[in-house]
Amino acid sequence: MALTAKKLDQVRPTVPVQDAAKGAVVRININVPESTRKTWKKAAIERDMTVTELIEQAVSAYLSK
Repeated sequence: MALTAKKLDQVRPTVPVQDAAKGAVVRININVPESTRKTWKKAAIERDMTVTELIEQAVSAYLSK
């Protein structure tokens, strides 16, 4: 008996399929001033996103230049 993956339209909506396609998630630690962290958190809240998403987006945009 072989295992097969479900088609995307058959996966329940609570499964983060788009995240699974990104690959393994690893942790990165950086030291920043507390005021910088607060600024990032405020900016993320204003954009309705997480700080992780904000930083990933900003770094990707910077590196694509």
